[in-house]
Amino acid sequence: MKDTDIYLLANQLGYDPSDISPLKLEASGRVYYRLYLQNDETVILCYLDPLHGDQISFVHTSEYLAKSGILCPRVLNHDGKIGVTIQQDIGDTSLIDIDIEKDNGGLLLDETVRLLSKLHLAQIPQLPTLTLNDLSAQMQMMEEMFLNNFLDITLSSQLSDIEQQALENLSQQPWMNCHFDFERRNLHAIKNDICVIDFQDLCHGPIGIDLAGIFIDHYKTYPNEIILKQLKRYNEFMKLDVHALDTFEWLRWGAIQRGMRILGTLSKLYIETKRSFRLKDLSQILDNFINLIPEENHTCRTLLIEKVRPALRKRMNEV
Repeated sequence: MKDTDIYLLANQLGYDPSDISPLKLEASGRVYYRLYLQNDETVILCYLDPLHGDQISFVHTSEYLAKSGILCPRVLNHDGKIGVTIQQDIGDTSLIDIDIEKDNGGLLLDETVRLLSKLHLAQIPQLPTLTLNDLSAQMQMMEEMFLNNFLDITLSSQLSDIEQQALENLSQQPWMNCHFDFERRNLHAIKNDICVIDFQDLCHGPIGIDLAGIFIDHYKTYPNEIILKQLKRYNEFMKLDVHALDTFEWLRWGAIQRGMRILGTLSKLYIETKRSFRLKDLSQILDNFINLIPEENHTCRTLLIEKVRPALRKRMNEV
């Protein structure tokens, strides 16, 4: 969008910024701008083309997260007809800029797990519920968009087995509130607190997807002992009478579903809009996916290692 368009949108909601600056792009199509107002005050304008979606769920969810004691950006103003929300400015320090495993003696990672448990247990009415068909369609994007369209590779039968195993395992784990993208990019440090953002896709779904978001990181690898220690803490916060190894299996299949979905989503974003800002993450996401596939699926793992990984490396050199 042009800067003049952003000024016009801000004016329509009663704001007259002296300056604006663009913030991050999102795969969802949302764009964010910081508005500079009088007295050094700043707010964030988020725009989503009304033809491509609405922000009603974000506004609704923010109210109930706040009621549950979960820090999130306050919605100061919104207009669904023009696709704009004006949000509290929480700064630029996301947890992706911090080594949460080591920062402050590991307490930041502890607090992240505590926050996730609070989010999973929060009372938020009228949330949509994922279906197994939803989860299946999201996984199938890996084959259609990432393999077929982006890499020109076919692995139909091998991936189909993984999808079916994932659906079976996801259906059997606890289903609660699901942020759906609970990763460090969407968590901000504010003094001694953690603020959660980009929760517009919050739904009722399997808990393994959010656990995967924080522990199967696109940008950092955590030692297994750290993951199991934190999963034990998560079980304690949630009062789940299960072993951390059982929770790891929930995480495993949440990560497999999430990895397949994101490989497809980022490839689709590039193919349809030529937005390449997240393509650099594909290699790590693929590696995470490969590493989590169970040993009994050795044929699929071998094909991904010997065929897909080199093809991705070659394709990335061409982009």
